Amino acid sequence: MKPAPKLGEQEIEILRFVSSRESVSVREAADVFEKSHGLARTTVLTVMERLRAKGCVSRTKVDGVYQYREKIDTESFLAGRVSTFVDKTLGGSLSPLLSYFAGQKNLSVDEIEKLREIVREFDQQKGSKR
Repeated sequence: MKPAPKLGEQEIEILRFVSSRESVSVREAADVFEKSHGLARTTVLTVMERLRAKGCVSRTKVDGVYQYREKIDTESFLAGRVSTFVDKTLGGSLSPLLSYFAGQKNLSVDEIEKLREIVREFDQQKGSKR
């Protein structure tokens, strides 16, 4: 299996943006990232091309405009990053991460429900292995 590419923060943010859409042009991404991060169109183009070179996105020309699409499973990629963080930074212990979530005051209702769903799934998996 091919190892996951190493990505910087901007690359991850733009990859998440691309993966949240069926396809996206540099102009569409630049419009969003100019407003939210102050990034120039050329910077967004450079990042998207780096993502393409790393095999994370693909592009096709549609009506004279390149459209970028997710090429890797971004959710699995991000889960791998979290796993690496837990292993390397937290020494494999989930307790600090769980304490962090418990102390968050700005979790949305959807995020809280997702955490509950994860705990339910965990309980079911552990219950079937007892």
